[in-house]
Parts: sequence; structure tokens; C-alpha cells
Amino acid sequence: MRLQFLRNRGLGPASLIARAQGKGRPQFSRRRLESFVKEMGRQPVVLPPGPPLSIALVVPCYGHADYLPEALGSITSQTRLPDEIVLVDDCSPDSTGRILQAFVDRCAATGQSCRLLVNDRNLGQAASLNRGIEAATSDLVMVLNDDDYLMHDAVESALALYAQNPDLALIGAVHVGFAGDDALAAAPKSSRVHAVDGPPIILHTPREVRGFRYVDELDMTHSGLSFRRAAWQAVGGYETNRLKRVTPYSDRDFQLRVAALWPIGVVRSRPFAFWRNDSSIDGSRNS
Repeated sequence: MRLQFLRNRGLGPASLIARAQGKGRPQFSRRRLESFVKEMGRQPVVLPPGPPLSIALVVPCYGHADYLPEALGSITSQTRLPDEIVLVDDCSPDSTGRILQAFVDRCAATGQSCRLLVNDRNLGQAASLNRGIEAATSDLVMVLNDDDYLMHDAVESALALYAQNPDLALIGAVHVGFAGDDALAAAPKSSRVHAVDGPPIILHTPREVRGFRYVDELDMTHSGLSFRRAAWQAVGGYETNRLKRVTPYSDRDFQLRVAALWPIGVVRSRPFAFWRNDSSIDGSRNS
């Protein structure tokens, strides 16, 4: 399959899924977002000054054992290793648990900090992410979905951008879409190889984001997304109740709520992750 670099088109995974299902633009409730901002304004949160110095990589896992070796391999192949790795097995019915435990054991042998949390029942991706992030101690959190693959310079690139833009609460990037392990194996794994002309980062202010009409105006991919742990804590984490979200998708809901409060950045000129578009998506369990 041909790899496709999606950029500047509002085509994040949530948008692609919605359009594939014939739903047009994903739903977006500005009323709920405005209500959230108003409530947060009663107790404004100031983020820690200066750029984040440490980063945790959090991986929520459910039923993607076939893809996990590649996803986990992209973590240990980073040009700047994360300070800690937190894996969450969301009561997977396949061999996910064994694969994750073997990875933790390999990390222990090399001195890499890695924790495995196992849910005793299926909680969904949002709750699993919250559990993993709560267990992390780093200033910054980067997310990797268990069927995707990080560019090998994703961690290094994110930290460099925060150093240049220390007031940002969140940075997201676009992705390279792929189908099949052969396509992934053949693709260059450096974001710089896939770079195109454009600004290094596009900044969005809270006022701008609160004026968005559509959810996909915030164009970024969940895998490779990074954010300050303090911002995650301030907004109440990923919203597990769909009825309270500003959009049905937990990842975009979280991104919008953070972006409505603090400046954020989007990297559209190069991707931070490969996004697998041929894996199963179970919205009832993984959103």
C-alpha cells in the first residue's frame, strides 16, 4: 500500500473514521466547550514556567497483539529515549499481556524505566490513558496508540519544540497513513525525511480555538501527541463520559479542552507517527 502523508487538510484519524462512516464532519459542541471554559475560569490554572525537562510515553493497549511488537519497537528506537514508559493493558482478550510483560522485562534488563498496569476489566481508552498518566511522574506525556508507530525522532522533536516554545501546553502533529507491515518496514522512520515546506510549528491561541466551528479544524494525530501533565490534571484528564465531551472522540475532546485554555502548537510540515489505517476500531471499547 502507498504511504500517504496527511497534512493541512483537517484529516486526523477521528475525521477519517467519521467520513468513512458517512457522517461528514464530526460533531462539535461549542456550547459545551464554552461552558467548560467558563467553569475553569473560576479556578484558573497557571502551568509551570519553563520548558518541560522529562517525558513519559503512555501506551493504552487493547486487542492489538499483532501490532504491539512494532509499536513497542518504535519506543526503544527513539533517538532520545523517554524518561519512563507506562503501558496499560485494558483487559485484552488476546496475547497482549504476555507481549507487554516481555517488553517490561527487556526494559528492566537495560535499565529503562517501564511499568505495566493491568485493568481487571475493560475500561476503554480514555480511562486507561488516565490511569497510565496518573502513574507517570514526568513533566510531559506523549501518547502512542498500540497499533501505531512513532517516528524515531518523535520524542527528541517534541522536547526541542517545547524548548523553543515553553508556554505551550500541548503539541500535536500530523501522520503518515499506512496499511500492512511491509509498507511500514519499507518506510523511512525519521520525521525529517517526510518533511515538506511549511512553518516548523503553527500556534493556536485559546481565543482562536474557542472560535472553531468544526472539530477537525484542530488537525493532529493522537499517536505522537504530547502535553504537559499539569494541563492534563487541570482539565480533569480524558473525559470518560461521552455525554460530557465537546465531541464524541475522547482524543479530540481532550485536545480541544486543553487548547481552549492555553496556547498549543500543531506540526503540519512533518509527521511524528505512522497511523495504521487497516486495524479494527471498536468504538464501544476503545474511545
